[in-house]
Amino acid sequence: MKKIIRMFLTLALSAALFVGCSTDTPAAPAGGAPSGSAGGGDTLKIALVTKMVDSTYWQTVKKSADAEAQKLGNVEVTHLGPPTEADIDKQVQIVETCISDQYDGIILAACDKDALIEPVKKAKDAGIPVVMIDSGISEDVYDAFLATNNVQAGAECAKLMAELIGGSGDVAIVNFAAGTQTAVDREKGFTDEIKNNHPDINIVGVQYCDSDPTKAANQATDFISANPDLKGIWGANDQSAVGVAQAVTEKNLTDRVAVVGFDNSDDIKAGLAAGTIKGTAVQMPSAMGSKGVSLVVDLINGKTIGDKNVDTGVTMVTSENYQEPEIDAVLNQ
Repeated sequence: MKKIIRMFLTLALSAALFVGCSTDTPAAPAGGAPSGSAGGGDTLKIALVTKMVDSTYWQTVKKSADAEAQKLGNVEVTHLGPPTEADIDKQVQIVETCISDQYDGIILAACDKDALIEPVKKAKDAGIPVVMIDSGISEDVYDAFLATNNVQAGAECAKLMAELIGGSGDVAIVNFAAGTQTAVDREKGFTDEIKNNHPDINIVGVQYCDSDPTKAANQATDFISANPDLKGIWGANDQSAVGVAQAVTEKNLTDRVAVVGFDNSDDIKAGLAAGTIKGTAVQMPSAMGSKGVSLVVDLINGKTIGDKNVDTGVTMVTSENYQEPEIDAVLNQ
């Protein structure tokens, strides 16, 4: 009887060992991850940290980032940002929290070109790749930068303004943030183009609205009151342009004061259709979102990227060409 019991125990132990050694986990395929996947079995956590969350522009970035993540398969994008673009400290805190939460990668549009340098360095020191989009920082400590050439785009806005006002007269600028690199570059492009190539145009002043349309409208109203011969106002992002257009419309000056904007939104499109906004520079946020995800995933997987700085392009849209099929596609990306 004891021999029989020992026999059964031996058989049971052997069966248990056999089951334990035979798992359902398949072997990794040769040559790494299959084409089109992010690689590895675990979900990659990507933080998309933009200058704010609640705007058409950043929602377009998020939409294209989500689409790219879904295509790759095992990538999860979390969209984070401060309440306003002026809340620089909050964005710094968000990036530092992403580092402590051990995100696999960060896609960042910086609220301030200097304040975000140290957080980016900390992320890199922690082994987290950082891809900048739209708005960069003043030190080259990131892995890649996808953005509009904002200096050139600002110059294109100035050329359009000059055309609209007949090459002479007073114009004003309502910019959105004094310390954001995109704002600095756009303003430089606009002012340099006017000073260098349009000597009969005078820039009467620059104000910063912190991407608040109401504040932009008040600033535009002040410019109009202080400069009775004002011929044009440039709003350097969508919120600025919308506020400027509102002020010009309320003053019944749409035929006398040309409004040129930057970016795209439902309000911008409505302004183009109504003629209250004569033109706008439209960026490619969809390219920033999708390419940002693909680049950061490549970096996580140890791939070497080509050109570190990528110009995602800009299209000048006017109240005259906005209905053309190729322009409509850009407006509705």
